[in-house]
Amino acid sequence: MHDSTVRVGAEVDRPVEVTWRALVEPAEVGRWFGDLDRPWEVGRPSRIDFGDGDFFVATPLAVVAHRSLEFEWSFLGVGPPARVRWAVGVLPHGTRVDVVDVEPGRGAAEAGQLRDGWTDFLGRLVGYLDTGRGTRYAWREDVDGAVDLPPGFAALSPDELVRWLPVATDGFTPSWFFVVDADGPRRFPVVDWVAAPDRLDFGVELPGGHRPTRCAVLVEHAPSGTRLRFTHGGWATAGLPDGRAGELRRRFAATWTAALHAAADLARRRHG
Repeated sequence: MHDSTVRVGAEVDRPVEVTWRALVEPAEVGRWFGDLDRPWEVGRPSRIDFGDGDFFVATPLAVVAHRSLEFEWSFLGVGPPARVRWAVGVLPHGTRVDVVDVEPGRGAAEAGQLRDGWTDFLGRLVGYLDTGRGTRYAWREDVDGAVDLPPGFAALSPDELVRWLPVATDGFTPSWFFVVDADGPRRFPVVDWVAAPDRLDFGVELPGGHRPTRCAVLVEHAPSGTRLRFTHGGWATAGLPDGRAGELRRRFAATWTAALHAAADLARRRHG
């Protein structure tokens, strides 16, 4: 099987009609997956929000009632698009649900992570259908995302970096990471800044935290040119109360999403 394709399936002891409602009705999708802002409709983008700052923008391509739903989606509305198909089939005593997720150029490591993710989501679907109770997770440990850029754009060069990443220097190296949102501007100390042409590593200290969260930004090869990818982890081990950590995670996720959009806009301007 090509690395770009992820296939996962699960069986549930419920009729197809009941299972189908859990896949397509916003109120039910929100019980096991994420908040779907509108019913699935071919050609109309929807947003699936997980409540922790993560979201997908999904555009349905085909909907066959009680059989299959196919859509294209992009993580954070800026990530590389993937095509996903949910299919349901009748079993003697229930329903089988299969997920196929395809993204050209996806590597084996990323495919493995997605396979784990879809396995988890299908387990939550089965749990919801079995019990009727919500099975969504509260928030995810890492903030991460990616955007594809044209070749030749040096996203991590000092001159370009400060144009899309919200950091400020003390005159020598970046010392502050800025979050600006509806709650107002806030700056967070940056530590352990290590920069290379294709990788950037640093820590961000959180008020009241015992240890900094860790950020990595990478430039990778992609089918369209280069892929700018980030990971911001350490939220569960920062030493903050769970609610406070989740609140800050949401704010940082929104800031990183805006940064990816800014990098994509800057790259487009540089390359016409």
